[in-house]
Amino acid sequence: MSTNALRLIGLLLLSLVLSACGFHLKGLGANNRPLPFASVFLDAQGNIAGPLSLALKRTPNLTVTKDAKSAEAVMTVVDQNASKEIQTINSGGKINEYLMIYRVTARVTLKGEQIGPDMTTVVRRSMSYSDNTILGKDQEEALLWNDMYNDAADQLVRRLAYLKRSPKLPPAGPQSIVPADAVTQP
Repeated sequence: MSTNALRLIGLLLLSLVLSACGFHLKGLGANNRPLPFASVFLDAQGNIAGPLSLALKRTPNLTVTKDAKSAEAVMTVVDQNASKEIQTINSGGKINEYLMIYRVTARVTLKGEQIGPDMTTVVRRSMSYSDNTILGKDQEEALLWNDMYNDAADQLVRRLAYLKRSPKLPPAGPQSIVPADAVTQP
């Protein structure tokens, strides 16, 4: 066998093993749990608004509406807080590393009634620091903040599937056409 054929067989074997274990690339794997609603209106401002809107639009079987009246649910970002703290200091008393923390809290209401508790997501990143590379560190910090906003948005969207619908509210999405009082055949 030639080396190209061996490489192809190895690549096929690797892809078979990875697909068999459920591996998928980040952002491409769909959530297996159904959401408790079929359409949502996003009420968010600030840095999380864009990433959260994109994450909701990527969710299968979910429609993001332009107004709250046409949506089944409303997702409101209640609070968001970004902070940068000193994590380590070197022996000379200079900053060696920062800890960046982003916290966002969201609330989901369905027909005016809140479902589940407020969802709070905290994302942390460490960033090394040096006075010699200030311009590069500013760009790195901006990239880290954007990555943190995206991660927080993805975490919030994943949590939506675990919200419990109130028993007095009708189920979301398409329903069975069988009447509730129908008798089933054994």
